[in-house]
Amino acid sequence: MLKRVILVTRHGIRSPTQTPESLEAKTGVIWSAWPVPPGELTEHGRTDVARLGAFLHRYYQAFLPQNARPCATPSSLFVWADAADNRTRETGNVLSKTLSAGCLKTAASLPAGQKDPLFNALASGHETLDKHSVLSTLTQTLPHGEAAPEDVRQATSSLQTLFAPQGCTQSKGVCFSAPAKLSWKKGAPYVTGGLALASTVSENLLLEYCEGLASTVQASALTREHVSSASPTLDDHALPHQAALLATVVPAHTYLSHLTRRLPAIAIPRGRYLADAIGSLLTDPITRLPDGSTIPASSRMVVFVGHDTTLDMLATLFGLDWTFTDQPDPTAPDTTLGFELWQDGKGAPFVRFVVFHQSLEQLRNASPVEDRTDSGNPVILRSSLCPKGKKDEKCRPLVLMHSLRSEEGQMLQKSP
Repeated sequence: MLKRVILVTRHGIRSPTQTPESLEAKTGVIWSAWPVPPGELTEHGRTDVARLGAFLHRYYQAFLPQNARPCATPSSLFVWADAADNRTRETGNVLSKTLSAGCLKTAASLPAGQKDPLFNALASGHETLDKHSVLSTLTQTLPHGEAAPEDVRQATSSLQTLFAPQGCTQSKGVCFSAPAKLSWKKGAPYVTGGLALASTVSENLLLEYCEGLASTVQASALTREHVSSASPTLDDHALPHQAALLATVVPAHTYLSHLTRRLPAIAIPRGRYLADAIGSLLTDPITRLPDGSTIPASSRMVVFVGHDTTLDMLATLFGLDWTFTDQPDPTAPDTTLGFELWQDGKGAPFVRFVVFHQSLEQLRNASPVEDRTDSGNPVILRSSLCPKGKKDEKCRPLVLMHSLRSEEGQMLQKSP
């Protein structure tokens, strides 16, 4: 029997956090115009979030208010959004409405603009990084020359061909294979160079596609003389289809995210407050929030609305990983990680891990989540913190949290 569901979701489609002028300065091309200021949720993004909420409402219908139920009934739903950005609060509001059949209008959060330790305990000042450990690890793991995986080298090569074929031969040209440079700014590592640029560009191309905008790459590259000499590995004498291009270039973004955001020395201090809250929801009757309030005991579904970085840090903390065949970004907009608390036939609790997503085409077309060959069903995940014995052995909440604490110490000790 399913007893409680905890969902952690990335906000909906947003515009790039950098201005068009900044992106043009970094890449040498004019980017497609967005309908909202940098970093804001779009109307198309709201529609996609509503699609996700509608699907989750049906998927977990036994947990959630239905249209026939009066809104005066104590809610089984609680939504908490990161207050730091408009895009997370607005995503939380959309999910509150769709998941509650209109009974809840807004998500709960700290005051607008305040840093929330649940989503980033570093930014809120509740935790600090070990500078030596982080820099030592990144110095060893950031790729040099041909050390990057083949799919990452293909990503940077493809971006180079489309944006600036001669960039690496020019003194101040755009070069996606330029060596990584590591520094320390505002208490955190700061990576620049070719891989960092490829990560930014590929993520923004994905957001652009999901929003349904014209392709910056094609619009800019068509005016350049080098277009006809595009690499045959991309397309035969023509620019590749945008979705196929994304499958080629997004691995650069994923790779850098795994090196930095999922680095235990960063992910653990950044995410331990949210991990503790999830553990409390799985094992304790009372779970406190950063403002001193508690999550209502009646809440059988609890939703945290954060960022792609939120999903990355939880992946590290709970020993999870996932990929999709129809979505190159494992933490794309609306991707939702779920912790399901079940009770077996003997009354003992166990945890099941799931992840919901929308394909590239679903995000771009705002089509229903269930319109896929898998009917929108989540991918079932296995945590490395859970027992590795019998295949059907259950992951018990108390054992999971004990393993989490033990694993935190071990992962941090492994850092130089």
